[in-house]
Amino acid sequence: MLQKKPELKKSILQQGQADKELVVVGKLYRTFGVRGDLRFEIFPPNLEIPEKFYIKDQKKGFIPITVESVSEKRGLIRFKEFDTREKAKKITNKYLYLEKEKLPELEEDEYYVYQLIGLDVYMDDKKIGSVIKVDDRLPDVLFIIRDSEGKIRHLPFIKEFVKEVDLENGRVIITPPEGWLEL
Repeated sequence: MLQKKPELKKSILQQGQADKELVVVGKLYRTFGVRGDLRFEIFPPNLEIPEKFYIKDQKKGFIPITVESVSEKRGLIRFKEFDTREKAKKITNKYLYLEKEKLPELEEDEYYVYQLIGLDVYMDDKKIGSVIKVDDRLPDVLFIIRDSEGKIRHLPFIKEFVKEVDLENGRVIITPPEGWLEL
């Protein structure tokens, strides 16, 4: 079984507007120009830019924002509600959220990070902990696991160590290197 790198960085499942499940799909950065353009990044490489995203506001919770224009080539996006430089500055360094059901379908053995966080970790039919984080900043993705004693352990998300990801039953089966549990 080939384990591929999850395609969505820093995914966080959030309760959103009208109980929609929202997932982080990108990030807004600094403003560019005077018309409210913002530098941006979209995490899933095959995500078509939707008409509407959500951003999280400290006071109002999740608010919808409507895409006015986008230049993926230049890495710029503008929103109808934030169409001046001054307005756009209010949403710099914010994450972009999208409804979970609007995410692109993945290939077999590909996973979004939000799907992996919280899975129970089993070794030799014994639960040893849970996945608390997925670190995908390096070429090899790491599972960050909190074991039953509260110790934090790191395990490369590669087929030699991760034998099965069972999303339906909320578990992952591992065969770590010898001595891994003693570290």
